[in-house]
Amino acid sequence: MDLESADMMTKKALIQNDYLFSLSVELRVPGQVRVHLGQEVEAGDVIAEAILPARFQVFDVINQFRIKDSQLDSCIKRLAGENVQRGDVIAKKAGLVSRLFRAPDDGKVVAVRDGRLTLALGERKIQAISPIAGTVGEVHAGLGAVIVSRGLCIQGSWGNGLTAVGKLLILNEVNDTALAETNEAIVFLDGMANAADLIAIKNAGAAGILVTALDPLFIAELVEIKLALMSLVGFGDTRLDSLSRAVLEDLQGSQVCLAARAPDPYANLRPELFQPGESGQPVGLFPEPEPSLIGGKARLLGQPYFGGVGTIVGIPPEIERLASGMESHVAMIEREDGAIIRVPLGNFEILTA
Repeated sequence: MDLESADMMTKKALIQNDYLFSLSVELRVPGQVRVHLGQEVEAGDVIAEAILPARFQVFDVINQFRIKDSQLDSCIKRLAGENVQRGDVIAKKAGLVSRLFRAPDDGKVVAVRDGRLTLALGERKIQAISPIAGTVGEVHAGLGAVIVSRGLCIQGSWGNGLTAVGKLLILNEVNDTALAETNEAIVFLDGMANAADLIAIKNAGAAGILVTALDPLFIAELVEIKLALMSLVGFGDTRLDSLSRAVLEDLQGSQVCLAARAPDPYANLRPELFQPGESGQPVGLFPEPEPSLIGGKARLLGQPYFGGVGTIVGIPPEIERLASGMESHVAMIEREDGAIIRVPLGNFEILTA
């Protein structure tokens, strides 16, 4: 088995230039898509929008008019589905002293049930806005589109499913002075982050948070972080490798998109930090072929090397039996101290290809 046919080739580099980044931009409810396939869009462009009622009002005809059920039909003047204008009579009780219920605003009768009228009044517009410039690669009818763009991408291991944009800010410690600079920024915090620091950064007005790793003891508290949160390594006590740190330092102050997707190995999805390229040219919609991985940098995941970095120096074609008794393809990785170790394919991530 040669390099190109090895299982190793299914691994993707975690740090890539000229990376084809895809981001789904959709409404929460069905509406109207405003873009078409192949269209170039800029950051801030409207991808889709929907018009929703500003509020609902319920009028209890039976109790308000003090009528019997048998009198209800003669009192209701508008049916479900009818549009109404402000001041229109919706229900009327005839008699010596008539009683009226008028529409308080333009809207629609959406339900007549159990002696009650429900009105949808006014309107509000919700929009799906593209956070990045790119090209429309897919259109999802009634919901939005997938925007694709090329640039620098750093993939992570865990995300909470939210997306944010902002300038990248490296935070070396969490204190009042440092937090004052985090407003609307994508904040990077090295080491194993705990829930208290994350909540402090969120409360200081950050747009999103990027961390090296998360403290596994505070998994339940992560639901309180109501903004994009991504971990590069996952969970555990580790520091960021020097290569990834250098890339983030180069990005500091740059506008980036934090797409903290929940990882899905079956759909080949990972959370990503993305900086669009500056060429301004329409992107190709197909990925480039993977280059050879020999000479690439890898981050080790298994104990006792968790978080360490090394260089891939070889990929033996044969399946090897490990000390645990399991059989697996391995890669030969030269650690930073010069030692060469044989690592199962599932126990490392590729930083660069």
